[in-house]
Amino acid sequence: MSDPFPAKRVSAAGLEVATTDVGQGPPLLLMHGNPDSRDSWREHVAELSTRYRVIAPDFPGYGDSPEPPADFDFRPAGQAPLWQAFADALGLEDGILLVVHDFGGPWLLPWFTSQPERFAGLLILNTLFQRDFRWHAWARVWQTPLLGELSTWVGPRFLFRREMRRGDPGLPLEHADRAHQHHHRAARRTMLRTYRAWADMPAAVGAWEERLLEAVAQVPTRVLWGARDPFIPTRLAARFGVEPRLLPEAGHWVHLSAPAEFLAELKQLSV
Repeated sequence: MSDPFPAKRVSAAGLEVATTDVGQGPPLLLMHGNPDSRDSWREHVAELSTRYRVIAPDFPGYGDSPEPPADFDFRPAGQAPLWQAFADALGLEDGILLVVHDFGGPWLLPWFTSQPERFAGLLILNTLFQRDFRWHAWARVWQTPLLGELSTWVGPRFLFRREMRRGDPGLPLEHADRAHQHHHRAARRTMLRTYRAWADMPAAVGAWEERLLEAVAQVPTRVLWGARDPFIPTRLAARFGVEPRLLPEAGHWVHLSAPAEFLAELKQLSV
């Protein structure tokens, strides 16, 4: 299936990042997680671009972004300057609305935490940034040398689809199939590197968790959470400094299984 919003190439901190960049208005930055790409937002881009400048990057190694070099730092100290440079390369002014999902939190929240004054709002969707988070079974497989590599070699579409639907029964099958198509070899390698960099959550997060709460206190923030998420426990939804909105029938991909609720939460940040 062709991409309705072809990527532009952005050079940031020595990397090339492929990104959707369409529309006019306040900047809206959408950050996908694993095993997704910027395609995760395609169902919303057309509508959102009538009100915002929609910016949806492929994380390095995912989608159309080239795989990062061997010395790439997946932890907060490396992510904060990368995304600051990305925003500067796009000429983004202050007043950014940020949406993070899944690993989009560990990737983008360090920058948000470092420069909260640049943001007009933050919407959190089933993500993690807590030292006491315990990794789910698939993550532990990916964090294990050799076993993780083996698990990425045997990934037929039916298994990929089954696991994504297990994470969210309301996830459209079309999205699961596109995610499988986009989960190419570089993305699989980058996935292993990401999960291994974050395997030790206390060491990876460190003092950033408290700094995030300080930043959230300065910026309008909302949390929308699919409660049927088997990967990230619902108890974490209340750990971002604001009262979460829990959707009992939605799962991990809450923006896709409950699109109306997602758009409503985003609208609340824009008023």
